[in-house]
Parts: sequence; structure tokens; C-alpha cells
Amino acid sequence: MKPRTLWGRGETMTLTRTVLITAIAVAWAALGAPSSRAADEAPAAFVALKFEGACDGQNNRLWLTNTHTFKTIAVKVRWRAAGGKDLEDQFFPQPNSVREIGCAAEAEILEAGFADF
Repeated sequence: MKPRTLWGRGETMTLTRTVLITAIAVAWAALGAPSSRAADEAPAAFVALKFEGACDGQNNRLWLTNTHTFKTIAVKVRWRAAGGKDLEDQFFPQPNSVREIGCAAEAEILEAGFADF
């Protein structure tokens, strides 16, 4: 098969090569968009605390979620059970995970950063 001249510039390129380059460009744009979003946002945007399920009349089960697709996030959390003292600890939830912390009436995220392993 004889190479075709494209765009009248005297450049020759086979039709197969043109299709391949176009397919690679489209795939790169489609797959690159989500990871660039994940790289641009702060670690705190991917972690959250939620109360789900009851422990007793005053406390609920406390869960920590990490929605990042490929990074572990170091999260410092403070929580308190009703009538109890404040507890503080650091957790390292894996990507796309939910982890139970314990029973609490109140909780907050103090710090969040990408883990440096």
C-alpha cells in the first residue's frame, strides 16, 4: 500500500499511523482527566467522617472514609464518646476504603495529608 499525502503539505503518513495516533490521544485525554483532578485536590477533600449505626442511646459508630483512587492519606482524628474524654489518634486509610474508628458522640478531622511511604 502506498503512503498517502495528508493536508497537501508534502508530508506522508500512513492512514494506519494517523488512526493510531488519534486513538492514543483520545485515550490519554479520557484517562488522564480523573487522575489530574485527584492530583490537584487537597488530601482533606478525599477523607470524611460519618456516623452510621448506634452503639447505645448516646453514641453512634464512627467511620473514616478515603475516596482517593490510589493514595493512602494520613488522617489525625479527635473524637469523644458521650460523657467521656477526648481521644486523638492518627489513621492511614487505604485508597477507596471505609474504616471503623469506634463509638462516639462527636468527631472531627484535625489534619489530613498524603502518606509518605
